[in-house]
Amino acid sequence: MKKAKSPSGNTSPKHYRGKSKKENLTSAPTESVLNSSDEAEILKLWTTQNVYKVDEKTTELPTYVIREMPTPVHTLSIDTLRSKIYQDIFLKYEIMHGHTVAYSPLWETSPFSIEASVIREDAATAAENIINFRKQCREFYSQQLEAQQQKLQKLGIFADWSSAEKILEARFETKLFSFFDRLRETKFLRDELKLSYWCTKCVAPLEVGKTVTSVSNSVLDTYVKFPFNNGFEEFGKDVFFVVRFPFSQLWEVAGTIAVGIYESTTFLLTEFENQYLIFSEPQFKKFVDPNTKRKKYPVPIAKLKATQFNNCTISHPLFSLSDLPFFQIPKKIVESISDSSQKKELLAGIIPLNPAHHSLSYSVFNTLPEIHNSTDAKFIASTPITSIFDEIGRFTEDADTLCGLNLSDAIQFISDELENRGCLMKARKQKIKQLECQHCKGLSVSRPYRHWMFPVTSNGVKKAVAKSSEYWEHYDDEIRDDIQSEMMRTSDMPISSQRQWGILLPILRCDNCSSLITDKKILRTVRSSIRRGSEHWFRLSVEELLPADTVCMNCHSKDFRKETTYIENHFANLLQTLDTSDFKKSPDVASTNVVFAPPTAFLKWLAELSMLSVAFQINRSVKASQPFKFLKLNRIADAVWNTEVQEKFLKKYPADVLRLISITPELHQDQLEGDGTKQLEALLEAYNHKYAQLKKILYQTAELLTNFEKKGYSDTHTILSNEHGTEVSDVLLGPDVLAVSLTNKLLIDIEAAYQKRDFYGMWQLLYDFCRTDLQFYIELCGSEVIDKRLESVQLAVSSILKVILQRLAPLHPFLAEEIFAQTNSSIGSIFQDKWNKLPKISQQFDTETEWESLKKIHQSTN
Repeated sequence: MKKAKSPSGNTSPKHYRGKSKKENLTSAPTESVLNSSDEAEILKLWTTQNVYKVDEKTTELPTYVIREMPTPVHTLSIDTLRSKIYQDIFLKYEIMHGHTVAYSPLWETSPFSIEASVIREDAATAAENIINFRKQCREFYSQQLEAQQQKLQKLGIFADWSSAEKILEARFETKLFSFFDRLRETKFLRDELKLSYWCTKCVAPLEVGKTVTSVSNSVLDTYVKFPFNNGFEEFGKDVFFVVRFPFSQLWEVAGTIAVGIYESTTFLLTEFENQYLIFSEPQFKKFVDPNTKRKKYPVPIAKLKATQFNNCTISHPLFSLSDLPFFQIPKKIVESISDSSQKKELLAGIIPLNPAHHSLSYSVFNTLPEIHNSTDAKFIASTPITSIFDEIGRFTEDADTLCGLNLSDAIQFISDELENRGCLMKARKQKIKQLECQHCKGLSVSRPYRHWMFPVTSNGVKKAVAKSSEYWEHYDDEIRDDIQSEMMRTSDMPISSQRQWGILLPILRCDNCSSLITDKKILRTVRSSIRRGSEHWFRLSVEELLPADTVCMNCHSKDFRKETTYIENHFANLLQTLDTSDFKKSPDVASTNVVFAPPTAFLKWLAELSMLSVAFQINRSVKASQPFKFLKLNRIADAVWNTEVQEKFLKKYPADVLRLISITPELHQDQLEGDGTKQLEALLEAYNHKYAQLKKILYQTAELLTNFEKKGYSDTHTILSNEHGTEVSDVLLGPDVLAVSLTNKLLIDIEAAYQKRDFYGMWQLLYDFCRTDLQFYIELCGSEVIDKRLESVQLAVSSILKVILQRLAPLHPFLAEEIFAQTNSSIGSIFQDKWNKLPKISQQFDTETEWESLKKIHQSTN
């Protein structure tokens, strides 16, 4: 037998010892006791006792390292909590077995939800003062992260919470964009010009799928007349080519550099008010719609083919000195366009080519040179895509006479100007799909930005991994094929994002030839200038950022410009994960990495992470580049409830109940209805009732031990030991031997469930045992005259309760800690107590049969 350590002396600090035994355990547990909570005191105990030790100075490897995908900071969902609780149960179970488990939460980097919230609160600051806006975002992010961290701590989750402080440091940002420079040095990155959405009211870039919403609006149709200056001279001077523009997009006329005509379209030469107007047949049908309140319509006098516009040019209706050519668009280009609205626009026959601001034009400009080797295609390939308005929404010199005009004022100005010149015709309103800014509900426009990509499909990383058999050696058989397949399916990853808050990408280009500055020393100087915070990038001029003797290596110019862009949120999360991973470590000095995650999402995440890891280590052994060595993936169900764990639930229900419902099978068995809030509350109510039943039984057991003290048995903390080969039958009497034997079987089943990571199964075993067998045993001991076997009963009850509490502690840490404090004489936490096992019983008998017989005898005599 083993005795627990005696209490420490009076010099010890105050520790949580639970409620007074005289107050709580001298009588049957009252409803108030069962509903009370000592969670705050228990949290203090864990802190003061340093229950989860984090020693950053130690060189000793932990047994396990828990890995995870980034944790959102803006909301706590059941999905997020589920992974956290699975991890925490594993962590607690293992540290109780003497193993070391390292866990530092991985927080989401610069989430878009923060930026969106700040813009909603103060759109003016976002548009006018980028430094103040970024400061507000950082402060709000810090608040959200702290609130999320406190929720998880209150739910009893053990972790190294100091990791949150590091993500807020300026050097964290510097480290992440230094990763970008390393990738650029190894030639693994590609930058290309792409169209992005932009809000004219907020004067800010927008994110697809985040701040841009598709809406259906009724918009006035306008038709702009472009006068011919070469072609169709036989009809005189007043010959015009007519192009349709929705009124809300009329400003795009200013950026039109040519007119594309679909080669299979029929065109109509019409006569109208002493002028000759040429329409495409589809656009003409819309213009002469009978619902239009128009007294006269253009009269068709001839049909024309697209080839008849070869060698013709038209004048720009706003900038009369500009000649615009016609370009024929071949039929096969339709196959390359996947967007249905763009395809519909193309089949209308006329495309005002404006690749800097018009999505279909941009698609044509990028596709035509690849599929058609014509003069037109060569011209398109050599034409630069240049925005006609700057980053604050003002027209540039490329907009000719409109230079300096604000984009928000441009539509009415252009409409008036075209009407004055007789170049605008209005038709009826049409329902069209448009994109809207979620912040201000204003219409978005398109604008070219340079986007950085990690082109997995073309940079050789896949080939390097595929050829390296040693790369796969340290993956378990159960995961090797899955991760290999996922890595081969990985597509190109976007790196940059057009936002206003996030990890800055400090890009500098030559103002003359647009070449990038790639010199390592210069880039190091730039990073050094902004190492105290990326806000210095906005405060400092180009001259202050660059060394005085900086010269463009391409054209020898000394003029440079800043290009402000940001690391895309998902890519920033990948870089942050990589920074804390094993990718620089040899397999000889790596711990076992443990993950609890839905396999589909995690394997995709791991594949992207692995591709990046290989790219950084391409000049070293590919074998050493695995981000997580000795990975153990514990698969949890993909289909879960993304329902928010609201603050009212955290206040109303015990933390142990919230922990429990996070691992219940109902989460992936029941279909979610609405946002799932009502279902979640119903689930909480049901399990709160079961939790109360469990708590009541454990209190009754603790009360029984207290009663032994009152009867004079001085040491109620003595328990059975498995260390010295003690024969149970020598110290216990009949019913008590059976109770210990039955508990032993329970412990075996619990361990088996744990090894399968069936944590809910563990709880169900404990709950069922306490509700039936422990409840019966306590009633049996309370109903008999047990003075003659008082020591036997005490020893059995004390030992059974101890092992049950230890198995329960990873699942219900607050309840286990509360009962442990009532029944244990030592000062400390249950997580610091030595793991106990009950000794095996050598006597041969059928435990369950004997136990059921004992129940029947008890029932018949009572």
